[in-house]
Amino acid sequence: MGIEHSPKGSAESADSGSAATTTAPTLIGSVQRALRLVEAMYAEGGATAKRLSRLTGIPLPTVYHLLRTLSHEGYVQREGGAFRLSDNLPLAS
Repeated sequence: MGIEHSPKGSAESADSGSAATTTAPTLIGSVQRALRLVEAMYAEGGATAKRLSRLTGIPLPTVYHLLRTLSHEGYVQREGGAFRLSDNLPLAS
């Protein structure tokens, strides 16, 4: 059971009558990986770091680093060996 990802948005030109030009957006890989972990925890309701690594394809040491950061910031809770999203996510209201 993997997590599917599709590009969010497109950088295509809306100029009609000329060849469409595309410019690749600047993306931050670590943010993308952290969001993949959040999506996987949401889909699974919580999982071990090893399971999250398997689901997302992110190397296990990187998963631990990202989970530590997400936990420090209040987005993730650890219960025993499993990680899950916090009940009270620190999101702007």
